[in-house]
Amino acid sequence: MGGYKHIERAVARFIAGRYRSVIEAGAGTNLHAASLLFRAGILIRCVDIIYPPPRSFIPYDWDDVLNPQTGLYHGCDCIYAIRPVEEMVQPLVRLAGSVNADLVIYHLGFEGTDRPAPLTGCEVPLHLYVKN
Repeated sequence: MGGYKHIERAVARFIAGRYRSVIEAGAGTNLHAASLLFRAGILIRCVDIIYPPPRSFIPYDWDDVLNPQTGLYHGCDCIYAIRPVEEMVQPLVRLAGSVNADLVIYHLGFEGTDRPAPLTGCEVPLHLYVKN
């Protein structure tokens, strides 16, 4: 599991260097990247279809990206997802476009064929789907 923390640290460093207001979609119970961003002073919120872990200090809302409450996302610079299931990608693309936010994804594996080339400047392969 230690390898995953390396991925989350790399994603957090990349995002913290470029954005001021972000939302992690599909955060689940692993809030490592989100907590690093929060501690770095980045305005952040997590969303998922599960409820937040107990004693979480990260702002966290219940939301389904397949039918999102777009008001939760207005004003953010970036929506990001770490290892989202493939079914989430296209709804996230639509959501990010509708709220004028960048969409950055670290993929679970090599599923899907319709993805942009990895971004430069990050030590793990991040993909930028929507650039505003």
